[in-house]
Amino acid sequence: MSQQSDQVNKLVLDDLDIGIIKEMIKDAEVKSTFLASKYDSPLSTIQRRRAKLEHTILKKKYYINISMFHWRRADLMISVDGDCGEAVSELLRSFGKNIISTSLRIGDPQANIVAAVFYKDSRELLNLMDGIRSINSVRCVKWSEVVRDFGPTDAGIETILSSQT
Repeated sequence: MSQQSDQVNKLVLDDLDIGIIKEMIKDAEVKSTFLASKYDSPLSTIQRRRAKLEHTILKKKYYINISMFHWRRADLMISVDGDCGEAVSELLRSFGKNIISTSLRIGDPQANIVAAVFYKDSRELLNLMDGIRSINSVRCVKWSEVVRDFGPTDAGIETILSSQT
């Protein structure tokens, strides 16, 4: 087991940790002074706890807000026969300029690869889907556009974290 896994297994979260996590998930740039005031804790305690959480269970990622460039985003659910790895390689080789990420999925017999893609208009999305359908092992391609992201819920966060307290 890795050192980081050992740290997480030994991690004991209290109400203050859970509060810090919730605030940081809402706003990764939240100020420690705000957290200290809100949770009536010394700034040094907040800073120490925050650093511990950032080094173990919290991961901060930047992403490009593609809508600022007038791009749209969709998830393509792709059903392939045979080797998914080979299909993903071909997908990235041929259409990588429009792909944000790919993942292998189980559970839905109609889709075993999901590709997050970006595009300017419906015609570009249709051309992208037609091109992907032309890959030999691809049986089917469906799409779903992200219209609005509501973000994480406090209840979901509570469920995940409650197993650690």
